[in-house]
Parts: sequence; structure tokens; C-alpha cells
Amino acid sequence: MQQFQVPQFISREAKLIGPFTIKQSAILTIHGAILFVMWFIFAPWLFFILAIPMTLLAALVAFTKINGRPLLDFFGSFFSFFVSPQLYIWQKRPETQPKRRKPAKKNDVLEAFEGPATEVTKEKIKELASKLDQ
Repeated sequence: MQQFQVPQFISREAKLIGPFTIKQSAILTIHGAILFVMWFIFAPWLFFILAIPMTLLAALVAFTKINGRPLLDFFGSFFSFFVSPQLYIWQKRPETQPKRRKPAKKNDVLEAFEGPATEVTKEKIKELASKLDQ
């Protein structure tokens, strides 16, 4: 009999640079490139005013998870919900549930079930146990 090694941790993303995954590395690299370009375009005071919130947002997108899903996937699902076409069709279905009886009033007589009572004996229990053991 051959033994096969079962892959484990298949839900974890591969690490690219140190502890960062491929997505995290890409987000941080793109953010760094944007900051590099902004450094040459804007005045230093304006650069820092814009760079601090952008860096916080990039860190949130790269490292935050909601319900075990990265925030970037969450944003993708959020925007695709609004962009993708949606079609809602309502069709009335016939009632399949039986109509409920009106609740009993105080003066109503309750009906009792009258039927043959089942007799449980030791022999019947032994017979049932032997059938279940087979």
C-alpha cells in the first residue's frame, strides 16, 4: 500500500517577500511607487498631508481581513455587486402549506386520539435488538 502526502494549509497564500504575500507585496510596491511620484509633483507640506492617509489606507487594504477574507477581496465583491447587472423576478407560488386551524377557545372540547395502544414486552425488545444487531 502506497502512502501519499496530503497537502496542508492550502488556504494560505504563498509568501513572496519575507512575511508578505504576493498581494500584499504588490499593494505595498504600487503604493511606494505612487508616493515616489507624488514626492516630485507636490510641495513637501502637501505631500505629507496626502501621504499619511494614503499610507494608512494601503496598510488597511494590505493587512486587514474581514471574516477571514482580505479587505481587497471584500472591496472587489462590494463594487462588483453594484456594477454587475442584477435581475430580480418575482413569481407568486401556490400555497403548499396546509391552512392552519384556528386556535382552540376556552369552551372548545379538545379531541383525544383513540387508537390501539402498543404493548412493549421484553420479547419484542429482544427481537428488535437482534434485528438491529444484524
